[in-house]
Parts: sequence; C-alpha cells; structure tokens
Amino acid sequence: IEETWKMFGRITCPTLLVRGLESWASDPIADGRTKNFNCDLSVEAFADAGHWVHHDQLDRFVETTRKFLAD
Repeated sequence: IEETWKMFGRITCPTLLVRGLESWASDPIADGRTKNFNCDLSVEAFADAGHWVHHDQLDRFVETTRKFLAD
C-alpha cells in the first residue's frame, strides 16, 4: 500500500475521483487517501451508484467528466 501512496504523490495533473455512495469502497476523503495526492484533486460522490458509477449513473457521470475536462 505504501507504493500506492507514493504513486498517488507523483500525480501532478488535475485529477477527478468519482465514487458511488453504494460502493463497497470507502470514502477517499474520510479515510485519508486524498492526502497522498500532490495535485488539483476533485472528488465527486454519486448517489444511487455502486462501484461502477459509469454504469449506474451514466448521464451524470458523463456530464461531470465533461465539465472537469473543460475546466
């Protein structure tokens, strides 16, 4: 896991993390994972979505991703 944290720290481009609130994965802000990034980081949580947000909330996922990329 330490290697993963180091890898996150080497990311320098703006980064978008998406998560489904129904996912088995924990909240990256609450569990501290976001502290390992050394970049402009955005985190978006999607209601009524599991781990595969793009399958469960496709329209909102595409809209969020397009806005992130446009910025």
